[in-house]
Amino acid sequence: MKKEMMNWADKMMMKAHKAANRYMAVMQQEKDMPLAKKNMLYGRYLKDMDEAL
Repeated sequence: MKKEMMNWADKMMMKAHKAANRYMAVMQQEKDMPLAKKNMLYGRYLKDMDEAL
C-alpha cells in the first residue's frame, strides 16, 4: 500500500511539474497579456496543480 501511494504521489508531481513548465513557457512568450487571459491560462494548464498539492 505504501509503495502504491508513493507511485501515485510521484505521478502527480510529474504531472504538476509538466503543467507548470508549459504554463511558464506560455507566460514568457506573451509578456503583455490581460489579466483575464492569464487566468484562463492558469485554468488551462494548472487546474490539476491544486489536486497535486
